[in-house]
Amino acid sequence: MRIVLFAMPGPMALPVLQRLLELPVNVVGLVHPAPPGMPALTLLPPATPPPRQEVVTPANLATLAGRAGISRWAVGRTGMPALAAQLAAQQIDLVLVACWPWHIPTDLLHLPQRGFLNLHPSPLPELRGPEPLFWAVRLGWTRTAMTLHLMDEALDHGPIVRQEWFELPLGERLSAIETLAGRVAAQMLPAALADLATPGWQPQSQPAGGSYYPAPQAADFTFTADWPVQRAYAFVRAIANWGQPFTFFAPNGQTTMIADVIGYHLGVQLAAPIVPHGMNLALQLHDGTLIARPLLFTLPMLTSTNF
Repeated sequence: MRIVLFAMPGPMALPVLQRLLELPVNVVGLVHPAPPGMPALTLLPPATPPPRQEVVTPANLATLAGRAGISRWAVGRTGMPALAAQLAAQQIDLVLVACWPWHIPTDLLHLPQRGFLNLHPSPLPELRGPEPLFWAVRLGWTRTAMTLHLMDEALDHGPIVRQEWFELPLGERLSAIETLAGRVAAQMLPAALADLATPGWQPQSQPAGGSYYPAPQAADFTFTADWPVQRAYAFVRAIANWGQPFTFFAPNGQTTMIADVIGYHLGVQLAAPIVPHGMNLALQLHDGTLIARPLLFTLPMLTSTNF
């Protein structure tokens, strides 16, 4: 089977490419979204770090593709027709998609013999949209699913090939959760590819309904005192590396902005909704206290209280 991987160069795609290189398939291309200012379609040079660096530098998509002799392209929205011509000449059987930022044209979707197989880290039809792992941790989920589905013209809508649930580890950064999701997808690939290669096999249509969540906005980086403390801890820990401040709303109308969280205490009650805790803040939530790292301008505004 001749396969091309469409992927943003992030944590989820790396385990997928690593697994593909272990399988009896031929990975003939790796396609990245082109950054602003780059031509619509660019054949990228091989990434081959010096041998001394290879020992100490973790593999990434570019170096892994370079070692395997896989051609890499960077494509913009306007470069899709030229990319379709490139792929048509390669006689592609399947395209795998591991995070992609924009709509793929219909003619390109129909080009591979077995279509486009999207790796979407949510239990479709729930959490359609561009950042399903963000929304899973914001909504307080403790587990989610990896869904492998064939793409159609609607977003995250095509029939399901495989779906597998996995636990969301409490307190991990989003990059670690994305790596975990990629590993789950990688484990699912052999069975999914076997299904697609079986004559007469049919994927399962997605159930009716479901949910869609857009790209997060500033208002989505908030939480309130009625949240369970573990939910708030999991959410802020996962997303803090994005660099977007979080706003906490207390019942008395007081608010504070935080940069990160470092721990929590179940069952502890504070004398006030927000109190200093050393160089950090303690925030009173529904069933415990959250220990948060404040933005630099917030701590001096509060009066010290013990708890």
